[in-house]
Amino acid sequence: MLTTINSKTKMWCSPGDLPADQAASFRQMISSDTRKPLRPSKTSCVQENKAIYSEAMVMSLREEILEINRFIPIPYIVFLADEEGWILDLICSSRKLQETMDLAGLSRGINLSKRYSGLNAVSLAMEMNRIGVVRGEEHSDAAFWNWNCVCAPLVLDGGTQGYVDISFHVDQHIDFAIPFVQQLAENVAYKRMVNNKGLQKYRRDAVLGEYKLTAREKEVASLWLSGKSALHISSALGISEGSVRNVVKSIYIKMNVNDRSQFARKLM
Repeated sequence: MLTTINSKTKMWCSPGDLPADQAASFRQMISSDTRKPLRPSKTSCVQENKAIYSEAMVMSLREEILEINRFIPIPYIVFLADEEGWILDLICSSRKLQETMDLAGLSRGINLSKRYSGLNAVSLAMEMNRIGVVRGEEHSDAAFWNWNCVCAPLVLDGGTQGYVDISFHVDQHIDFAIPFVQQLAENVAYKRMVNNKGLQKYRRDAVLGEYKLTAREKEVASLWLSGKSALHISSALGISEGSVRNVVKSIYIKMNVNDRSQFARKLM
């Protein structure tokens, strides 16, 4: 049994672990069209920020699966959902499995939360905030009855950004998949996403914004963080080297740091 370090609390849950009232909330009929709402368009600033994390998750998961694919000897399907349960990506180990998913109506833009899809590994992980394990006909949706599924929350920057689910045929024992999916989620977050260029820029800009840097200070800060010299920055921005040093001094004061290494640590 997988437990937390120095704890007897299980790191994963199955439908049998749901309290009675929560279990009852999953028992609902889902019609053929309730699982297929249109995903909201990204218009607000908050939604645009979510899009940055979503793009980083998709790229990072694909990179990780490409690297570990040879170590998975049996057919599999990987779902990546955002924090609200919307499928961002679906990776199948074969074209035949992809066709099966297409026929089942499972694709990007479908919502796997309990509101739309009832009980599945993603909705269980969302409900319990830990790894969810749902087997065969435990699923509400018949499209999943041939699958045993394990889903882990993908945690980064102090919150759950999404969910990674890996599914195997119902005949396969999946106890091995519980620690595997946990490691997969951690690799995606802490090995891949932290090095994603788009997400790095977003996180850096967010930190700089907290210190109320001016537009010029943000320009200099970005170049200073990348290790550029004052002379290089002056040439790149068309200002004097002395002005660059004055801007850096102002940045240091606002961020309460004394040198480039402290500055870099604040932004990391």
